[in-house]
Amino acid sequence: MDNAEMLTPKEVGKRIKERRNEIGISMPELGRRVGVNKSTIQRYETDGVNPNRSMIINGLADALQTTPEWLTGLSEEKKIKEDDSRFICESEVLEHLNDFLDAVSKTVQPEIQQRFLTSMLCLLIDLFSVTAQHYGRTLNEIDRLAGDEALKKSIQQYTIHVDDIIVPVYRREMETPIEDMKRFLDGLLHIFDKGRTRVDTVYLYNILHDAQVRLNAANDSVAP
Repeated sequence: MDNAEMLTPKEVGKRIKERRNEIGISMPELGRRVGVNKSTIQRYETDGVNPNRSMIINGLADALQTTPEWLTGLSEEKKIKEDDSRFICESEVLEHLNDFLDAVSKTVQPEIQQRFLTSMLCLLIDLFSVTAQHYGRTLNEIDRLAGDEALKKSIQQYTIHVDDIIVPVYRREMETPIEDMKRFLDGLLHIFDKGRTRVDTVYLYNILHDAQVRLNAANDSVAP
């Protein structure tokens, strides 16, 4: 929008409420995402927010999956560009990583144990990355099925419930990755055991390795 002027605080409040309703979150949930209580969100929506208060606007924009420019009226482009989606993930993950680093540095004194916990977190993140990629494959398959005209006709003809199609796809793709995650966490529980129940770190590394091998094989099997 060329030569656009910022909205008034009340107009910003209306956009906050509009976007919150669009993405289907409650006032308490929005408050949780930006670190304030429900009454503050209610005040933002009713009384408005000064568009020049960039810290508040940026925080609300991230939580509402939109841009500060749209919230303040400098743009009519409501949705975040695909290039910006990585930033949203990074900002949220970094917040949790910083909490982890603070907790470990304050409560775990031996440096070797700090390294151990950090290594385990990195393994867990890598394993979750594999799970996330399987989830992406699930969504792609569901999208493909949604565009299958023959399948649509069968659903209408035989009154098949959509969940009867989606649930098996999800379970088929996600069952093994989730089981890998369970095995990894169970392994962490037994890593300091004595005797036959003890699990060593090699076992945990192997869970990740095998999961990555299976994912690569699944991706290679997909026809171009």
